[in-house]
Parts: sequence; structure tokens; C-alpha cells
Amino acid sequence: MMHISKFEHVEGSPIEEQVEEWAETFFFNLMTILNSFLSHVDVAEAVARLKSIPFDELVIEELEGEDKAVVNIAVAKVLELAEAEISFQECYIQESDSN
Repeated sequence: MMHISKFEHVEGSPIEEQVEEWAETFFFNLMTILNSFLSHVDVAEAVARLKSIPFDELVIEELEGEDKAVVNIAVAKVLELAEAEISFQECYIQESDSN
């Protein structure tokens, strides 16, 4: 069975901006879903739960059939966004604890 990529390629390489845009949309849609659950626990528990989510595996599963370059770009972007979100929440906890 032939697979048609979701992403455009130029000279055999995926357009990185297009893959990163997909990754951002994927991450923020996932966070919207997760926030409906995480809003019922305190911030420290939410951070612990976020840290346990295998974001890379979710991206790999979602992009099954895409070439390795696409998957690598998307995984890197989603992990970057997850790290930023977790860091932001940890700063919030530290700020709350110091007040």
C-alpha cells in the first residue's frame, strides 16, 4: 500500500516549517484535551503527570508511515514545547511557594 505524506518535500527533504506547524497544532490540541483532566488537580500533580506523558511516542504513532526526517522534526518540536510548558509550570510552583 502506498503512503501519501501529509507534508510537502523539496528535493527529497520535508519542509521543516510545515512539519513544525503540524507539531505545534498537535501539541496544543493535546494540551487542550489534557487540561480538561489536569485542571482538577493541583499544579504540582499536573506537572508530575505531564512529565510522565510519552510525547515522543504519541508523535511517532500519529506520524506512522511518514519518513524519518518528518518524524524527527516533529518529535523535536513537540518535546521542546512540552519542556517549555513543564518549565513554565515549575516556575509557577516555585513562585507560589516563595509567596
